[in-house]
Amino acid sequence: MLFTCVLSSIIYINGVIIKSMNNKITVDHTEVRPIVLKLWFMQAIFWTLLTVFSFFSLTLWYASPDISHIVYDLLQSLIGLALTIPMHWIYRSMLKQTGSVVLLVWSLAVVLVFSFIWSILRISTFILVTEEGHQLWDDFGGWYFSGFFVFLCWTAIYYSLYFYSVATAEKYRRIKQVERSRGERVKRLSAEKSAAEAKMQMLRYQLNPHFLFNTLNAVNALITSNESAQARETIEKLSMFLRFALKEEKTGWVSLASEIEALELYLGIELIRFADRLTIEFDIDDAALNVKVPSLLLQPMAENSIKHAVNVCEDTCLIRVSASVTDDFLTLMVSDNGPGIASLEDGTFTQEDFEFSGLGIRNIIERVDNVYGDKASVTLENKKTVGLSVFVSLPIRNNL
Repeated sequence: MLFTCVLSSIIYINGVIIKSMNNKITVDHTEVRPIVLKLWFMQAIFWTLLTVFSFFSLTLWYASPDISHIVYDLLQSLIGLALTIPMHWIYRSMLKQTGSVVLLVWSLAVVLVFSFIWSILRISTFILVTEEGHQLWDDFGGWYFSGFFVFLCWTAIYYSLYFYSVATAEKYRRIKQVERSRGERVKRLSAEKSAAEAKMQMLRYQLNPHFLFNTLNAVNALITSNESAQARETIEKLSMFLRFALKEEKTGWVSLASEIEALELYLGIELIRFADRLTIEFDIDDAALNVKVPSLLLQPMAENSIKHAVNVCEDTCLIRVSASVTDDFLTLMVSDNGPGIASLEDGTFTQEDFEFSGLGIRNIIERVDNVYGDKASVTLENKKTVGLSVFVSLPIRNNL
């Protein structure tokens, strides 16, 4: 009765565990071989121990240890081993089709039948080998009870081994699945990063030809006007600016100090073009100089002021560049005293409020959104009597 309770507990508990992992117990071909190998290992240990136990507890206790009794001990274990092979097939077929309660009932029925068969074969073998004990048939109940006990123990061990093997296989399958998912996620993130970097490169390459076209036109005008010294100075500044762009192309990130240095090269070229029609002012906090920013971020902002303010102003145009750090955010501003955006009312506008048609500002918005997402913002402050100010707020990334 005790072992029947143990068997039912093993089947029920393991059934619940397997059901929690999968609604149906499934074992693929990669899992079958390890289970079969463990089964034969268990068989060898179980029946060897039974042989040893029978020899010391029965043969030595009740009879002299002659060769016939030793042969009987071996034969009864071999017969038991042979009977558990079809039991294994029956249990495996039941495991795939039945639930815990039905499995328990059928398992007990199988134990009753096979222990009955084993008891008959044991008594017959004992009489045949030892040529004694014909009266043992009168004690068939005792032989049957011991046989029932042995096969019940074997069944309990079998189910424990089976459920443990399936649970272990499922555990490692899920570990592999997690590792595979993690690997796919890393690959996906790597691909997304590569795509983002490629997009950043594309946006940066949009700037250089645009700026280069304007500068070469200016150099051509200077040469035509016989201003060779200024043309030479412009070409030198242009080469230095392009060298900066190529140098920082690999990482795409620079300190704000380097970005300001590049902007000074660009504005130096524009100062040669516009002479006394352009004035530049810088207001940069020392705390902002080491903050990392995407390279060539300020240049299109300044170019926007050149295009829409300096080109249309009859008087001297002022371009102010400022940078400040507040609450782990870097705020960049480029403003001018031009006419502002005529088609836009006075006020402050975010990138969601207004569709920027110009290449420079649109390029900035795309780059900032590509790198920082919704953590950064681009804002326009339009005042037709004062000019246009472009603000870019970025989370600080000193660790790049």
